[in-house]
Amino acid sequence: MKNDLKDFYATYHDQIFDKRFNSPYPIRRKVHRDIYDSILKHIKPGMKVLDAGCGEGVLSILMAKKGAIVTGVDFSLPNIESAIEKAKKLDIEKGLLTFQVGDAENLPFDTNSFDCVVSNHVLEHLPDFDKGLQEIYRVTKKHAIIAVPTCLNPCSWALLGGDTYWKVSKRTIYAVPFGILRVLWALITRQIGVNEGYAGKKNLIHIFRFPWVSKQSIRKVGFNVVDYEAQSLAFPYINANLNNLRNSYFFRNLGIGTVYVLNK
Repeated sequence: MKNDLKDFYATYHDQIFDKRFNSPYPIRRKVHRDIYDSILKHIKPGMKVLDAGCGEGVLSILMAKKGAIVTGVDFSLPNIESAIEKAKKLDIEKGLLTFQVGDAENLPFDTNSFDCVVSNHVLEHLPDFDKGLQEIYRVTKKHAIIAVPTCLNPCSWALLGGDTYWKVSKRTIYAVPFGILRVLWALITRQIGVNEGYAGKKNLIHIFRFPWVSKQSIRKVGFNVVDYEAQSLAFPYINANLNNLRNSYFFRNLGIGTVYVLNK
């Protein structure tokens, strides 16, 4: 399974700019921009930042535009090639942004190399979630911002029920109830979450975790959880959300993703 995952991601081009950041579907576009904003608000000019699992470089580019000194690393050569091309077309100050191929389970950097390491919806794709966390802990001097998908949001239920949350389809009528049943079963049987699969392939691990499971793993490697919040309190099929509540005591666990602000 580990080799299958590595082989798939080495050549996979996820096209995040077109499919998500600039999606023609307003709900999907809003959700993903909320996700990026939940991380960007913690990035300051001059910070030396690693984007571990940068994909096409959307978040790396946005952080560099804020004045951070960003290195984007991804296992996929097509992703890195696309990120470099997209960055060339944008007005980013020279020296603020570089991209390279690298493995998030074995980051090609010395210990304590970065002021902050960012990992946005990446760890759940790795063969070893905890190994990815350990590498983030190793290469950051002090700070990390980690975001993972969670299974307690209605949009997550739609995805876990086999539908999309941004448009109505023939699966819509049963997707959310089926997704809820999957989450309840995972809760009853004490699983870490629910596996959605990825890119239409059920054999690819992509687990929507329970928030408390993620926090346990994060603390196990030595991080302190300074703060956490829901990345987007969206609803499937309707363009509405409750993002003003995403840091509240109850709703912070109910996002389509959860972002954790960490100190070493």
